[in-house]
Amino acid sequence: MNTQRGSGSLLAVIILLMMSATLLHATRTQLDNALGLLADERQFYLQYSRADTALAWGGEQHWLINAGGWVCKADPLYGRACLSMQGENSMLLRGDAGSGTLAHYRWVVPIGSMGRIGPVLHGWIDYCPLSVSEACQPE
Repeated sequence: MNTQRGSGSLLAVIILLMMSATLLHATRTQLDNALGLLADERQFYLQYSRADTALAWGGEQHWLINAGGWVCKADPLYGRACLSMQGENSMLLRGDAGSGTLAHYRWVVPIGSMGRIGPVLHGWIDYCPLSVSEACQPE
C-alpha cells in the first residue's frame, strides 16, 4: 500500500519559495546600493562641469584686483568665480558651483590695467595649491 500524502513535495516548494524571496531581497538591496552610487557619481560630474564652467567664465571677467582676500562674482548660469591676489603678479582663480561644492583652481596673471586676467601656462589644478587649506575658502 502506498501511504504517501505529498508533504515532501509541499516542503520542497516552500523551501524553493523561501530561497526565491531571499534572492529577490538580496537583488533589491544590491540595486538600491547601486542607485545610491549612481546618484553620487551624477552629483560629482555636475559639480565638476559646473566648476569648469565657472573657472572659464571667471577668466573672461573684469576684476577689481586688490591685495586682501577673495573677490567673488556669481552667476546663476555659470556658477561662482573668485580671485585672490597671491603675490605681485600672481593670482589664484577659483571656480565652483557654490559654497561647499567641488572647486577647480587656476593660476592667473594680470593683463594690462583694465582688470583683465590671463591664465598661466599649465596653471590649472583641481585641488587647493596653497599650503594653508583655509586660505582656499572664500567667505
